[in-house]
Amino acid sequence: MTYEKPLPEPDENTQPWFDALREHKLLLQYFPSADHYQYPYSDRSTKDWSTEWEWRESSGQGVVYTWGRMHQLYHPSWKEEIPYTLAVVELDEGPRMQTTLVNVDPDDIRVGMRVQVYFDDITEEHTLPKFEPA
Repeated sequence: MTYEKPLPEPDENTQPWFDALREHKLLLQYFPSADHYQYPYSDRSTKDWSTEWEWRESSGQGVVYTWGRMHQLYHPSWKEEIPYTLAVVELDEGPRMQTTLVNVDPDDIRVGMRVQVYFDDITEEHTLPKFEPA
């Protein structure tokens, strides 16, 4: 079975993040000057505008900040998945990440529910981070 959905297109800045996902590691940018984790990637800290940063591995743990069920078809490749659950997860390190919730009954989802990263190997070259109940 081939993957029919649009694939991410890493650039030179985000390639390490996508490489780590293939190894089932979730990386976050860390800015030492502000003791600040950040997602998504940016060339500057949103706290102090520092350009000095490093990749650090996230625990992959967090809580559901908000969520919703998608019933509208916005792209034909998601036709078989309608409805699906999108969420914003607040990672334990602080950043919030837009994602898909998997392996959970929608009736069981609650704001504040503990979740953990689920690595979805969509192709041999691409892994996407999704989240499931912890």
